[in-house]
Amino acid sequence: MPALKRRSDALYAEGQEYEEDSSCVESVQSALRHDSNKKPRLFREHERYGEEDDSESSADAELEELQATQFREKQRRRPHKDNQPADNGVIESVTCTNFMCHGYLEVAVGPLINFVIGHNGSGKSAVLTAITICLGGKASSTNRAGNLKAFIKEGQDACTLSIRLKNGGDTGYQQDIYGDSIIVERHFNKAGTSGFKLRTFNGKIVSTRKADLEDIADYYGLQLDNPMTVLTQDMARQFLNTSTPSDKFKFFVKGVQLEQLAQDYQLLEENVDYIEMTFKDKQDAIEMLRDKATKAKELFTLVEKHDNIRHKVRRLGTQMAWAQVEEQEQYLKSINDDLYRMGETIKRREDKVVVAGEGFDQADAAFETAQVTVQQLTNDFVLLTTEKDAAKEKFDTVKSEASEVQADQRRVKLSMNAGTARIEKFKKEITTEYRRLEELNGENHARRLTEMDQRKARLNGATEHLDEHIAGLPSLEDNKARAVQVSDGYKVPRRSKEAEIQQCKDYLQNLQKEANHNQGGYPVNMSQLIKAIGQDDSFQEKPVGPIGNHIRLLKPIWSAILEQSFGGTLNSFIVTSKQDQNKLSLIMQRVKCPCPILIGNHGTFDFSNNEPADSFLTTLRAVAIDNPLVLRQLIINQGIEQTILIEDASEASRTMNQGRLRNVKQCYALGKDKGQRFTFGYNDMLNLNPVDIYQKIPRMKTDMEVQVSLQQDTLKRLEGELNEIDRQFREAQNAVECSNRAIARHRKRTVELKTEIQAAQSIVDELQDAIDQDAGQEGKLEQLKEFLKEAISDQDTMESQYEELVVARDTHMTKMKECQVEMTAIDPRLEEVDLKKKKQESIAMNLSNLRHLALQDKNSTIQAVAQAKDDKEKLENERTAKAAMVADFSQQANLVGTRIPIDPGDTSAALEKKLTKLNADVTTYERKLGGNKPKIAEEYARATQAYNDALFQFTGEEKLAQLLKKSLVHRRQRWGLFRRYISARAKVMFSGLLSARAFHGKMILNHKEKLLDLNVQPDETRVRQGRQTKTLSGGEKSFSTICLLLALWEAMGAPIRCLDEFDVFMDSVNRDISMKLLVESARGSVGRQFIFITPQSMGALDREIDVKIIRMHDPERNQTTLTFPRA
Repeated sequence: MPALKRRSDALYAEGQEYEEDSSCVESVQSALRHDSNKKPRLFREHERYGEEDDSESSADAELEELQATQFREKQRRRPHKDNQPADNGVIESVTCTNFMCHGYLEVAVGPLINFVIGHNGSGKSAVLTAITICLGGKASSTNRAGNLKAFIKEGQDACTLSIRLKNGGDTGYQQDIYGDSIIVERHFNKAGTSGFKLRTFNGKIVSTRKADLEDIADYYGLQLDNPMTVLTQDMARQFLNTSTPSDKFKFFVKGVQLEQLAQDYQLLEENVDYIEMTFKDKQDAIEMLRDKATKAKELFTLVEKHDNIRHKVRRLGTQMAWAQVEEQEQYLKSINDDLYRMGETIKRREDKVVVAGEGFDQADAAFETAQVTVQQLTNDFVLLTTEKDAAKEKFDTVKSEASEVQADQRRVKLSMNAGTARIEKFKKEITTEYRRLEELNGENHARRLTEMDQRKARLNGATEHLDEHIAGLPSLEDNKARAVQVSDGYKVPRRSKEAEIQQCKDYLQNLQKEANHNQGGYPVNMSQLIKAIGQDDSFQEKPVGPIGNHIRLLKPIWSAILEQSFGGTLNSFIVTSKQDQNKLSLIMQRVKCPCPILIGNHGTFDFSNNEPADSFLTTLRAVAIDNPLVLRQLIINQGIEQTILIEDASEASRTMNQGRLRNVKQCYALGKDKGQRFTFGYNDMLNLNPVDIYQKIPRMKTDMEVQVSLQQDTLKRLEGELNEIDRQFREAQNAVECSNRAIARHRKRTVELKTEIQAAQSIVDELQDAIDQDAGQEGKLEQLKEFLKEAISDQDTMESQYEELVVARDTHMTKMKECQVEMTAIDPRLEEVDLKKKKQESIAMNLSNLRHLALQDKNSTIQAVAQAKDDKEKLENERTAKAAMVADFSQQANLVGTRIPIDPGDTSAALEKKLTKLNADVTTYERKLGGNKPKIAEEYARATQAYNDALFQFTGEEKLAQLLKKSLVHRRQRWGLFRRYISARAKVMFSGLLSARAFHGKMILNHKEKLLDLNVQPDETRVRQGRQTKTLSGGEKSFSTICLLLALWEAMGAPIRCLDEFDVFMDSVNRDISMKLLVESARGSVGRQFIFITPQSMGALDREIDVKIIRMHDPERNQTTLTFPRA
């Protein structure tokens, strides 16, 4: 106990000045506190060391009276400002939850003097009880309950206590860890479990061990189990009113911890006695060891005289050792021979590698040449194909021109036929003219004039009708063009819709097929991956996944959109550490099922404030998620709580166009073919993007029947849309046909109208001719003859054109034949090149096979070389190991003896047989001696060492026992000084405190009888006539006991002192005096914290800055008002 010795030396030097300040006693108490064990031990009645006489003499009494007078004068002169708060070791606040009668109570405690006041039943004493329990005290030490469960508030299951300790200044406890405050929490419940938490000033948990709390309590001297530190209500009542001298003495020795130190010294004394008792047994054992060492030495001396036979044994042993070395050397030589042969083998195989490499290079070059030839032939084939295509194109052009010539030929032929008919017509007209001229009838002339007018009117009407009819043709052609455009416009949508229907049918078929298989939508081998994860127990925490298995879709109509939106996230797994991520990645590689891996944690967060209004359906509200890790990842990565879903696209557009909505990031809407996604971009601009419909098997859990039903509805809708497209297409086709028929009818009608006009014109011309004839126009016959001449000339021209067209037609036919011959000539060349190409491709294939065989041969030879090198490396390793073994054997053989020649024919086995025989002879000899020489030498060395060790240990223990005994005597003497100084301090303090009421008295301490009694004289004028406390009045007795308590407190070193309801038995006069005395004494104890419990109002207390009054409010106890009948 070095700390105790240092403090005791300092106290002994200042022992004569203990009345000047209480730091002397407190330093003693601190030494006792830190050097004593907390566990109680047996206390013996008699002290063998340091016992002294405690009887009092008159000189001692006069000295105590003088010291008490000096103490009173010093207390009167001491200013209050000397009482400064301590930097650490005091309580700042106490918090109780569900403790005794309090549901929640928080009390801020002052650093110096505190009065906790309140009505009876308001829970004042609960504060002291909470301090004792929270700082590690036992429930029984509070005298309020036998266990912690009894302190839990009625109707509650658990209780929490918290105390904040001040930890400032330079002497704070581990300030780098805890800071300026230490928060101590204690939790316990009805089940009987209890635990502690030590927190820093900002609430961070440092430890949950009670041992750490005990270290803090020891460091600050918080003696919570000391009855004088926290004087409970019952203990205060007992101490103030019913305590006997023996009880007071017990309070005294426990409070100043003299009893604890005496118990420790008693235990030390018992240990010293035990050590001395063992010395006699150890001396006998040492004698036995000395006899054993002497006998072993005599036997060893006898063995050394018989070494001749051992010399032979050593020589044979040396020969046998080196024989083993020679055998290993022979084996090493065989390995070297094998290495030489292996080197030759490697050379031969390397030559084969060179030959095989050359063969492969030749085969590779031939294969490359064949490949080039194949490529050239392929190019020639492409050129010939192109040339043939060009010839065919030329042939088609000539054929088209020939067709045009034939068409012109037919047209000219028709014109020739018309010319022939015209010539015949002119001839007939000339004949008619001759006949007319002969008739010359006047009545016919008038009739012809009238008919002429009528025919001209009809001709004009027919001409106008024809013009109007022809003007309607462009409109019909435009109608046809529009009908054709509309008809063509339906072809692409029709093919697209048919593809959608087929895709929908396939999806529906997959749904019906996978109705009982929930992994169909995931990648291949997902089931094997899940099984492998379940069988692996090495994960720190099992991975969660795939994510889609933990999501149930509550709104199946959104399945396709959400599946597409989530994408690969539904295939992913969630782990909580990098180690689990690496392990899961290896499993995925093994089962060939790669999936995304996300790293999450179990931290909780509140996202309710990030959701939009309840009127919106969000992705989060449309699904049910059964795992918090999945929920956290989808909120973080997908923002499902801020994604709204609106079925109608128009309504979604109107909603999003209102401006940026609160807690809305994006919106999905349903469409006929695709979904729509609305997002806000730069400057809050609304962006619209299409969303492809997910057509695979859904991965999220849902009602499969509903999914099938929705898909069937989709199929019906698509089929209905296709039927509508077909109907519209048929209508467009009918419109095209109708347009074609209308154009055909128009053209036919045009021909008919032209024919009618021509016929009418002919009649008009005939009538005009007749009228002209009737009018006597001469020269018509000549005119007709001229017309006939012109018609004959035109006919000759037509015939000439016809002949030219016939020649042109023959020319084009010749060109067509030439083109046909050119195309026919290309075909044999094309077939020849194709045949060569196929033949060369076959050659290239054979060369490729040869190249492959050459490559295999090359690889096999290279592999043979590598194998030979591996074998050589193994032999080299074996040689190295064998060489090391030879070296080791040689080293061990050298330990046996230097190398000596071995007779021819001797082997290690033969030498071992000889050595065995000699060893048997030696064993027989040694059996007579009781062992061999090494064994006897070992026994001799061991016996000698044991004797020396025992002697050394005994000498050391003997010295240690003497030192312990000397130290114990010294410590007993110091303990006597401590007791004397503390007792004197308490007596002086007691006499000084009594003077507050002009009392005179003294404290009588008898350490032998273990008694502490008080002798008090209320009348200061009668100083020599003291009275026992039992003869005093109730108020005088309480005041005297308060003085005793304060005197004992001054002898203690605890920083915190608590007293519960000390004034319940005092009248108002004694209460005021006692209160004033308590405050003055507390102020005299600089830096100490006092907590007083009283039911009084404390209105008359002189309040200063160092006094804090804490008023307790009546707690709720679920009481009701009693109803009494009215009088």
